[in-house]
Amino acid sequence: MTDNELVHGFEAASLPAFPHADHVRLTIVYLARHGRAETERRLFDGLRRFAAAKGVPEKFHVTMTLAWIDLVEDAVRQHPNARSAADLVAACPQLLDRDALLQFYSPECLKSDEARRQWVPPDRAPRIQSMSPAARQTEIERI
Repeated sequence: MTDNELVHGFEAASLPAFPHADHVRLTIVYLARHGRAETERRLFDGLRRFAAAKGVPEKFHVTMTLAWIDLVEDAVRQHPNARSAADLVAACPQLLDRDALLQFYSPECLKSDEARRQWVPPDRAPRIQSMSPAARQTEIERI
């Protein structure tokens, strides 16, 4: 599926499913095409529409959506030479880990009703940031 097909299928809520890897890819595409503010608007509108179309409107989660945008945006900043979503994911495979936000949030915080309804800052880390495997190993060794 091309980037344009992914965007169209998501915005029309016509994709049969929207797995995590597609969510990350769409976020990368939106950031490249539209910048941060428009990416937030498009993801908020699209995720609400997609969840409602699939009969699960309660799945929309404000904090997770914004935190994933933060994580992807930081990866883009750290890897400015990545020319595609595939290049960025190769440079920062953490983006494909559905549980990556647990580095920054406790499960209790992330699963809270408050986090679902509004932005809640990370409770495990001062900020959300992406790490390449080499940077992660350096951080582990430092600790």
